[in-house]
Amino acid sequence: MRRIHLPILLANVEDARARAFVVLFTCDAVARSILISLVPLQAYAILGAAQRVSVLYFLAAWVGLAASLTVPLVLHRLRRRWVLTVGAGVQMASALLLALGTEATLVAGLGLQMLGMAVLENVINLYLLDHIPRRRLNHFEPRRLLFAGTAFAAGPWLGVFLHREVAENLTYLVAALATLTMLVFFWMLRLADDPGLQAQTAPPPSPLAYVRRYAAQPRLVLAWVLALGRNGWWVMYFIYTPIYVTSAGYAPEVGGALVSLGLAPMLLVRVWGRLGQRIGTRNLLGIGYGLAGLASLAAAAAAGAPLLCMALICLGAFSATIIDGVGNVPFLRAVHPYERAEMTAVFMTFRHVGSLVVPGALALVLWLLPLPFVFAAGGLMALLMAALARNIPRRM
Repeated sequence: MRRIHLPILLANVEDARARAFVVLFTCDAVARSILISLVPLQAYAILGAAQRVSVLYFLAAWVGLAASLTVPLVLHRLRRRWVLTVGAGVQMASALLLALGTEATLVAGLGLQMLGMAVLENVINLYLLDHIPRRRLNHFEPRRLLFAGTAFAAGPWLGVFLHREVAENLTYLVAALATLTMLVFFWMLRLADDPGLQAQTAPPPSPLAYVRRYAAQPRLVLAWVLALGRNGWWVMYFIYTPIYVTSAGYAPEVGGALVSLGLAPMLLVRVWGRLGQRIGTRNLLGIGYGLAGLASLAAAAAAGAPLLCMALICLGAFSATIIDGVGNVPFLRAVHPYERAEMTAVFMTFRHVGSLVVPGALALVLWLLPLPFVFAAGGLMALLMAALARNIPRRM
């Protein structure tokens, strides 16, 4: 009788689950990346000043932060699949509002975009932690980032090109359809909820309780701060690079193409992941943050020569993709299984805090200094993250 080896069967199941989650993350990446240059350019055209764009993103980020902290309370009452469905619906509605192109719909659409993003990130990451074993996360993250990186490499240019050269507002329709595709595929997967995290009838815990619990764990705090720095640099890059290019006299398509070009090295994310396994997460993050910081400072110094400045900021983006080779591994390796929902909700606030703090801080910079100084601020932040990365345990 033929013998069937259980570890082989389990490995096949895990690979199938990993591929399914890659599809979910990729669809979400397409929906977000295709708008990532177009929305700041649209906001700049409607509001007329980079500082006003900063204030808009600052206000919208409050919605995302509040939503991220509220997700565990909602999950305490509703099943995850329904929360994810609502989040996808909100994200589709945000794309349609942004397509209307007025100041009121811009504000409402950006706020809903932050809300939908917060819900989807939290819930999908919870499903991920339930269905992908911790020992395979180091291998899964580079694969996820490879496909998501492909979307982010093409999306910024493609979004501006479709809107200006093919059909106005087509980009927003594509974003909504990408979210719809993700939602349909999710329901086809029929993913099971963790029985320990089902909707319950007991009073939900206060968000402040699990924030305090998170803050009491140094490894989780370090993972959050490093993720905040990574996200903050990208927020600076996504918002202000196309605005700088447009203000320097180039067409909006050039700004979208520059953002895409800077993200193209995301295709090497699996190389960075393997390098991280060889030299360690701590060293890889130190190199990535350090190079991104130096390139950003050089770009600010070269702002008077637009082509040189654009080349240097692209070099900074190339360096930042090295950081993405690690992804969220420091958090995923540190979180305890019994508090995944609460800790994941707190951890994912890094994106919304970054979207809050960076535009707010850079609005103050732009109040006092010219636009290129946002690159200098981003460079100094990246160098600070490089120093903090030295606190990661050596065994990682």
